[in-house]
Amino acid sequence: MSGPARVSAEDRIPLPQKAAFSLGYGVDYLAAGVTTGILWMPFFNIGLGISPFVLGVILMILRGWDAITDPVMGNISDNMRTRWGRRRPFIAIGAILTAVSYLLLWRIPDNLGPQGQFIALTLVGLIFFTCFTVWSVPFYSLQMELTPSYDERTRLAAWVSMAGKVFYLGGGWILAIVAGPWFVDAATGKPDIIHGMRTTSWFMAGIILVLGILPAFFVHERYYARTTSHQARAPFWSSLRESFRCRPLWNLIGISFFLILGGAINNTLGQYVGIYFVNEGRLADAAIINGWKSTLVMIVGVIGIPFWTWLSERLDKKIIVGLMLGGSVGGHLLNLVCLRPDMPYLMLVPAVFETGAIGAVWLFLPSMKADVADHDELTTGLRREGSLNAFYSWFAKAGITAGAGLGGLVVQLTGFDVALGTIQPPEILERMRSLYIGLPLLFWSGTLIFIWRYPLNRGRLADIRGLLEARRGKV
Repeated sequence: MSGPARVSAEDRIPLPQKAAFSLGYGVDYLAAGVTTGILWMPFFNIGLGISPFVLGVILMILRGWDAITDPVMGNISDNMRTRWGRRRPFIAIGAILTAVSYLLLWRIPDNLGPQGQFIALTLVGLIFFTCFTVWSVPFYSLQMELTPSYDERTRLAAWVSMAGKVFYLGGGWILAIVAGPWFVDAATGKPDIIHGMRTTSWFMAGIILVLGILPAFFVHERYYARTTSHQARAPFWSSLRESFRCRPLWNLIGISFFLILGGAINNTLGQYVGIYFVNEGRLADAAIINGWKSTLVMIVGVIGIPFWTWLSERLDKKIIVGLMLGGSVGGHLLNLVCLRPDMPYLMLVPAVFETGAIGAVWLFLPSMKADVADHDELTTGLRREGSLNAFYSWFAKAGITAGAGLGGLVVQLTGFDVALGTIQPPEILERMRSLYIGLPLLFWSGTLIFIWRYPLNRGRLADIRGLLEARRGKV
């Protein structure tokens, strides 16, 4: 193990910029993560009665559309030239549009019938995810161009991860709030998740708006003045072809695709396991446990961030990612003994291990994307963060799309029927448990090949930086 790396003063990102950018991550978590990973199935299936299979199909359509618009938005962002830079105008406009369309998403009329609900939710979802793309692609492209330093990129990712833990804490309690005693139906005496979500969505849209605009006003586009403001514009198909040829990018795509695919199934099926297997149909109890899960994961994650950052300055990023994946698999296997209806809070143990490890993995992937952008600039002569990030995002969204569809399909294949109420047959519950444990492990194992083959390490990136600065100067 080598000594700690040193980041020069000129490579450091000012703390106010780190803070403003990190807070922007809350938009991604609330608009995408909480919406599809926590609220989607409980609200639209348990609340509105839409089939989980249909909801999975709709999510596949929406994420498929999202994956199509990402490369287009990435190329538009790369080729934009304004007095405010390439990314910041889109970030500001996208934040406003995302907040407004978020409110519409939860207000699908209750009385449209199955076909009407399918059409309405699909159309409103397409609008929402298009608005979110306008914000998210420039936002994550901006992260890749804030510093040329191998280690400062990881430090920025640590800030983002720290903010993410805080948002994860709040997000984990959202279901407990919308399905809690504040929104009880007076006629039935049971929680009214529809009224709860439609009320809470006003506050969440306000947070999306405020946090989404912050990076546009307070984060500086480092490469713009010296390099990207006067570089040649890249045609869409030409840029797409160059992204396709970028080998290190394919390694990150493989890692992310299988992590996302396993995680999406884990989240979707995990909700039903928590509600119906562990808590025997008590949605409110399951939501409270999920809230405590987010609290524990946040605490463990925050404690771990300084350690991962310290370790990253002594080892290559790919080594740490491999170690963390092993921790994730081991943590998930604890579900074999920790999913017990007589001890429902025991399910927090594997959740902390597996989610904490995956969180550590995501700490390094954004930093590694910025490293890939340097490799790409050496090859193409252009800074194409938007196109690279969008190409990567296309496959990440494909993983989310496939995971959403498979998640809904797997729930359907277990035999789950919301019409049966809170008590599902034992054979259905056992299928839920088995698939919940087995499928994520299968997909997460696929990441190991791509981690092993990733070619960029600290030494290679130092060589690339030297060649780039000799060509176009320092930034």
